[in-house]
Amino acid sequence: MDIKLTDPMHIALREKLETQGYHILGERGAYKGCQWQKKSLLHNDVCYKQKFYGIQSHRCLQMTPVVDKCTHNCKFCWRVTPSDVGITWNQTDVIREESYSPEDLMNDTIAANIRSLGGYNPKVNHGVSEIKYEEARNPRHVAISLAGEPTLYPQLDTLINEIHSRGMTSFLVTNGTRPNLLSNMVLPTQLYVTLAAPDEEIYKKICRPLERNSWDKLMNTLDIFSSLSCRRVIRLTMVADRNMQNPRAYAEMILRSETDFVEVKGYMFIGSSRNRLARSNAPSHREVRSFAEKLSQLTGYFIADEQAESRVVLLSRSRNINRIVT
Repeated sequence: MDIKLTDPMHIALREKLETQGYHILGERGAYKGCQWQKKSLLHNDVCYKQKFYGIQSHRCLQMTPVVDKCTHNCKFCWRVTPSDVGITWNQTDVIREESYSPEDLMNDTIAANIRSLGGYNPKVNHGVSEIKYEEARNPRHVAISLAGEPTLYPQLDTLINEIHSRGMTSFLVTNGTRPNLLSNMVLPTQLYVTLAAPDEEIYKKICRPLERNSWDKLMNTLDIFSSLSCRRVIRLTMVADRNMQNPRAYAEMILRSETDFVEVKGYMFIGSSRNRLARSNAPSHREVRSFAEKLSQLTGYFIADEQAESRVVLLSRSRNINRIVT
């Protein structure tokens, strides 16, 4: 059974999301102010996306068109799942006629961003730069990555076009289970595919796919990756005692994809994942760095950068990185 966030049966999910700081957009879209946007405004600290790619943290929005939909039920995901709130719903289908329009979705995302910046106005918070505050109110980048699987959104092409028509860049994060869509879609500025297992057995245990042949679909995505004419990233989500093994298998998949970059990113003990994993499953940056070094040796990719606070190491196919300027 499918239900909407506006339906009475879905009140528990909506309340859970709003408690976690989500702004609900339409029936199943969502925005959440990023901690790095706030850190940038208050302390000039920046997200690894700014450090790695030049995306200004205070001008970046994180949103999703389908907060309650995904083809995976990953143990490490911060997303609220049916088991977290005791509700059952169809997680993999979105009816086009019921999906929120891209224009309205973007208008509401930008409005939610402005609301979330209310406490950072330099007139009341003198620690915030007036220039950066005004820039934050006029964002230049959209990360379609907050929660859910965005390739389930029936109007994704139009959403990406809408973002670009507003002079903004786009990051799209997918779990790779829709290869046919990826091979024909309007491409974002940068495309991420999450890879969280060295083999199908571990994949089924940690990603818990909701559809048949999901591993084969992910492998198909890796095969078409090199044909996509945008910046491409494979993100390895590393969970201690779960999937930080067999670096050679990961290396083979990285080489298979011919990706531009690899982010070796440690799982963080946050959100609803705390109901499924333990704090000990969050690896230290030293452990993440060690695994990244093994991958570098096996693939020939260069260790280009890292950020200890986010427990992430960047591997690059090329020594030189052309950073995105927004």
